[in-house]
Amino acid sequence: MLDAFNFLDSDTAYEIVVTNTKKLSSMIEPVQAFPKELYSITDDAFKDTLGIPSIANHITHMIDQKAKHLYGNPIHPYVKARIDRELNNIIENKFAPIYFISHLLVKKSLDDGYLVGSRGSVGSSLVATLLDITEVNPLRPHYRCRNADYSVFKMTDDEVYEQGIEKIDEPFIELLKHVKSGYDLPNQTCPICGADLLKDGHDIPFETFLGFDGDKVPDIDLNFSGDYQSKAHDYVKELLGEAYSFRAGTIQTVAERNAYGYVKGYLEDQGISARSAYIERLAKGIEGVRRSTGQHPGGIVVVPKHKSIYDVTPIQYPADDVKSSWKTTHFDYHSFEDNLLKLDILGHDDPTMIKFLMDYVLKHPGDFPFSKAQDIPLDDPNVYKLFQSTDIIGFKGDEVYGDIASYAIPEFGTPFTRQMLQDTKPNTFAGLVKISGLSHGTDVWLKNSQDLVLGKTQFGTISFDEVIGCRDDIMVELSNRGMSSSKAFEIMEFVRKGKPSSNPAKWNDYEAEMKANKIPDWYIWSASQIKYMFPKAHATAYVIMAMRIAWFKVYKPLLFYSGFFSKRAVQFDHDTMISGYNAIRNRINALLNATDLKNKDEDVMVTLYVALEMTKRGFKFLPVDINKSHASEFIMEKDGLRMPFVSVDGLGMQVAIGVVESREERPFVSKEDVQRRTKLNKTVFEKLDLIGSFKDLRESSGEIESGLFAYKY
Repeated sequence: MLDAFNFLDSDTAYEIVVTNTKKLSSMIEPVQAFPKELYSITDDAFKDTLGIPSIANHITHMIDQKAKHLYGNPIHPYVKARIDRELNNIIENKFAPIYFISHLLVKKSLDDGYLVGSRGSVGSSLVATLLDITEVNPLRPHYRCRNADYSVFKMTDDEVYEQGIEKIDEPFIELLKHVKSGYDLPNQTCPICGADLLKDGHDIPFETFLGFDGDKVPDIDLNFSGDYQSKAHDYVKELLGEAYSFRAGTIQTVAERNAYGYVKGYLEDQGISARSAYIERLAKGIEGVRRSTGQHPGGIVVVPKHKSIYDVTPIQYPADDVKSSWKTTHFDYHSFEDNLLKLDILGHDDPTMIKFLMDYVLKHPGDFPFSKAQDIPLDDPNVYKLFQSTDIIGFKGDEVYGDIASYAIPEFGTPFTRQMLQDTKPNTFAGLVKISGLSHGTDVWLKNSQDLVLGKTQFGTISFDEVIGCRDDIMVELSNRGMSSSKAFEIMEFVRKGKPSSNPAKWNDYEAEMKANKIPDWYIWSASQIKYMFPKAHATAYVIMAMRIAWFKVYKPLLFYSGFFSKRAVQFDHDTMISGYNAIRNRINALLNATDLKNKDEDVMVTLYVALEMTKRGFKFLPVDINKSHASEFIMEKDGLRMPFVSVDGLGMQVAIGVVESREERPFVSKEDVQRRTKLNKTVFEKLDLIGSFKDLRESSGEIESGLFAYKY
């Protein structure tokens, strides 16, 4: 720069280039690209709209009332201590508004008839449970009276020794000692009022949600029905205003394999030959470069009224669609996750399935022992038999089907989880939660717990009940064995992130501390193998939903299959399914022996295994009928399920809906009438004719052909 000013004398040039630029720099205050503080919704955000002057005071009152309703007045001291600790951290760190908004979202969904499932570790928070954000109760296994007259909680041996036991609690303490989930407790009656005791509690520490100091920014992930997701999104906008709620942006980058392909393609276009090492070197240069921007499937960023989104990030229309009702953050959410809170309002099949089943329950209340989905039994021993054999559904397993009856039950129907069930045969809720945790972890089951359970390690055979299933199990187990909560939390975090293999020196220190506390060698070895662990609250929420759906499989099978094929199956094989058990079995065998299965084939196999099971239970699939079939739902009839229009290959949803709408305007009277009033193409029409979909219609109609049908009809 001094050379550029060499037409001036040296002193003047120095003043302009060096002295003045430093002076200007000293006059400009520092600019922070991203703020360091969290811009939380203010405590009085709903003062004008909902009449709530203080969110913190409001949720404190709500929680106090709910806790008294569940655990009596005065509130059980164990519950009170947990509430106080959580609330102090939540309010002090300005997290109360995000809890309250989540509460409002779930409440609206429940009021509209759709359950909401929770994801991640939000179920670790008792405050979230008492605000109905999650159904997972993170307290220790316990009994509580439905009239709030009595409650008793699981205690460790040390606690029993140090605190003693009340006379009234003695009959229950031994029962509680042997379970890891309250749902697995035997039925008992209240010693005060005689009412049936309710059973709950999954023993999940609060620390896994907000960190040991309670200051980690909460990530509240909720699973809404896919049918309801957009309404939940719009409700956020209604609560906060369009200028303060935005869809979280995502950034897609060039992946390693794509980068290699781009370079190779470029060189080919240019007629340049190059060795693979040269191509790889060039590919490294574009790997990780932004390829396109996108929109998070359910993430909504919320901005307080006293701030602007532009204080943190620019915004844009998704894919430049200026008609979109939502604007998207320009930067990836992770760039500013410490500055703005995000709600994860995701779509999921389980709430949709339960809504489908419960709609039938509400129309036929006399056929069911419950009227609310929340009251579907979670401790029915017959339902647990689905995960141990096929006896409960009335047949013996075989080499094609297998011998576990878990098909079509969320979380438990994949080949991987079915093999886990085969190896472990769990008969408790806690066991199923462990299966869910193991199936979602990395190096937790394979080359780890599976070998321990099957006795393939130097440690002998370890009981399935003892192996590590979820990240929270580590903190609870280490704490129960005498380690401090802070150290147990530290080790849990180290293990669940897979650090023992990447930081062996630190792991050696932890190993020494665990050995000093008499942690078994097999447990230490197992922890050292783990690369990633699932949160127990997430697994518990999934299993609660799965068990509700599984109840119908045992007691209302045709309704269950109607729900599965209508709401969860994505590919069908109409001709095979209507042909019955042997045809379905043969088709599965053909697919199993195929060498180049496409994604579509794999989806068909999922459908066919459930179809095989249904037909083996004595039901059948009825072919598409122009007058009886629904567009997309499998309708229950006396003999089985009537297949919908979309189950016919080549017949899309919009055309199927159009057929039903035309039929509702006035019945079809002939095949020509169908051709004229629907958008069925020739191929699909002929296929429907071949399978007998028009069997109740006239062959032809002169009135239609002459154009006089509308008048004659």
